[in-house]
Amino acid sequence: MKKKETLSSRREVFFAYDIKMGNPNGDPDENRPRVLPDGTYYATDVRLKRFIRDFFKTQGEKILVDTIDSKTTNLTGRVAHFLQQIDKPKIEGNELVDILLDSFIDARLFGSSFAFKKQDNWEPKPIPKTLTGAVQFNHGEVMHKAEPVDIHGTTTFGSDEEKTQGTFTTYFALRYALIGFNGVANEHSAKLSRMTDEDYSALLNAIWKSVRSSGNTRTKVGQVPRLLISVEYKPNIEFQFGNLSDYIKLESSNKKEEKEWSSPEDYLIDLSLLKERISGNINRIASV
Repeated sequence: MKKKETLSSRREVFFAYDIKMGNPNGDPDENRPRVLPDGTYYATDVRLKRFIRDFFKTQGEKILVDTIDSKTTNLTGRVAHFLQQIDKPKIEGNELVDILLDSFIDARLFGSSFAFKKQDNWEPKPIPKTLTGAVQFNHGEVMHKAEPVDIHGTTTFGSDEEKTQGTFTTYFALRYALIGFNGVANEHSAKLSRMTDEDYSALLNAIWKSVRSSGNTRTKVGQVPRLLISVEYKPNIEFQFGNLSDYIKLESSNKKEEKEWSSPEDYLIDLSLLKERISGNINRIASV
């Protein structure tokens, strides 16, 4: 079978979605919204990749980082289960990596450490042992000052059979937040991970649709995609802007302070600097 052509040129992407009275990505300790020392709230790249993977799964795509029948497993268990499904023996080396890249779109996009552990007397030895993903996202940052809120309540059920009253609960959230992610798809890494132009188009579709359809838990509900920009550079051009968000500014559309914002009606997105940068490098760019 003829191998598909890999990513034809570099791509750069910016994606912004918002959340209202929700927690975009809780920390591991108290499940509060994650925050940097300077007060900037953020969501990890892992959070965005999970949205994307979950969307691919709903569309019938096979993903490597996945459960087995809704049960958590490690990489060895996941791969062993997949090989059994396709009636393949427990293989090693390049052949194993070839099958994983041919089968799983998230491996082609994001790569994998292939950190296999011994399980059921099998410890796969892949070649290579680590594969850098063609697509890399930075952590997403809230693009304005956001107001944290603590929402207190009670549960309907008691904490044990002897207690008749519900227990107190606290939910940590942001009143409103517009979260921006920067990403790059590198054509050189794509040659190794076999990411194609079609994979990139599928990625853009998943980015836009995944946030809205990601689920109905408190950390996922109420999120809306607002802006997606993809810059496609011409082939053989060793150039990228780096962090498209640096050229995207928010301005209040009324007299509200940033922490008082509660919807997109409270601000304008200024793309004039980005437009200026694009116009100044039009000879390097195939499309936006």
